[in-house]
Amino acid sequence: MTEELENKIKRAKELITTSRHISIATVNEDGSPHNSPLRFIYDPKFEYIYWGSHPDSIHSKNITRTGQIFVALYDRIERGGVYMKADNAHELSGKELEEALVIHNSFRIKEGSEPLELTYYTGNSPQRMWGAKITSFWVNYADRGMDGHLVRDGRQEITAQDLLNSK
Repeated sequence: MTEELENKIKRAKELITTSRHISIATVNEDGSPHNSPLRFIYDPKFEYIYWGSHPDSIHSKNITRTGQIFVALYDRIERGGVYMKADNAHELSGKELEEALVIHNSFRIKEGSEPLELTYYTGNSPQRMWGAKITSFWVNYADRGMDGHLVRDGRQEITAQDLLNSK
């Protein structure tokens, strides 16, 4: 692994662990794209992402229909970002919801907010918690010509283990 890639992985981990919002891309019924900025949380092994949303929102309907999302976290300081593909995106219930709420509340406590009760995402509440299994990660790289100008923008696939090992 090159030093450049190691630095990109380190930055990707920083983005995931410090960002509060992601951009979730879904596909509308007519095949057109839909993108939504959402507050997100992640599990410590970088295997799952979670977010709260109303079931009638466009992205929630798209997720219910397809179960797939593509996530982008942009680096506003440096070029690039980190991208995630996730499958089995769905509204959480039962044990899954309870486990995700523990993770969610750990984030809330770190940020100085009160923990949420399970009822925030159940019953007559307008919000539901959603989750998805991350299947792929990528970081950006840029190919530059001899003059330093961008020739091609690309992605390098990385793993959750790469993120976990990054220091």
